[in-house]
Amino acid sequence: MMGLGLATLVVAAPAPAYVVEAITAISAAEGEDRTRLDDAIQAAIDDVAAHAVAFTPTVVALLDARLVGDRIFLFVLLADREGERAIKVLLEERPAR
Repeated sequence: MMGLGLATLVVAAPAPAYVVEAITAISAAEGEDRTRLDDAIQAAIDDVAAHAVAFTPTVVALLDARLVGDRIFLFVLLADREGERAIKVLLEERPAR
């Protein structure tokens, strides 16, 4: 019985993988100048990475941007190291088009 108890302690639990898609927005007026736009996008992504998730992302990617009215909506992907691995596995197992 003691051996079974120790065996359960030795077996490592799988590490959780975190992958999140977040949406944030910036003013469309930021798009009037390329430098302002780049700065606004970077600031919005940094804000999401710092405040929207409770883990430290190792991957941060801008997936899409859409202009709706006077706002530019940014679709941001964030993942930790285990999430990176999960994404890679999922992409490898996708059927070819």
